[in-house]
Amino acid sequence: FDIPLEFHAAGFDKGRLEPEAETNLYRIAQEALNNVYKHAQASHVGVILERRDGAAVLIVEDDGVGFAAADDESGRDGSGRGLGLVGMRERATLVGGTLEIESAPGAGTTVYARVPVSPHGEGAS
Repeated sequence: FDIPLEFHAAGFDKGRLEPEAETNLYRIAQEALNNVYKHAQASHVGVILERRDGAAVLIVEDDGVGFAAADDESGRDGSGRGLGLVGMRERATLVGGTLEIESAPGAGTTVYARVPVSPHGEGAS
């Protein structure tokens, strides 16, 4: 999409995540990055994926135009806006996780997804 992206991953030296967690985190990242492309008018985006404190944490942060998160998340205004955000939250919930979105007009957007992982650090190999 011609938007500079910085990626950082850490804590995955003990193996992969469970397949359901991997798939849902991938889809959350995909939707978040699609939203950056379609709506944010960002000049930079950062993606962090870390295993820490019994969870996999995904953070997608942009420096774009932002939005009023509380107004856009419901997707109930009939415009279809916000449905991607609802879908990301549902994907996190499907694997026992949480999703938070921080944004404000003119202040960019940050998506935080946190999903529990095996305490033994072993998922699919």
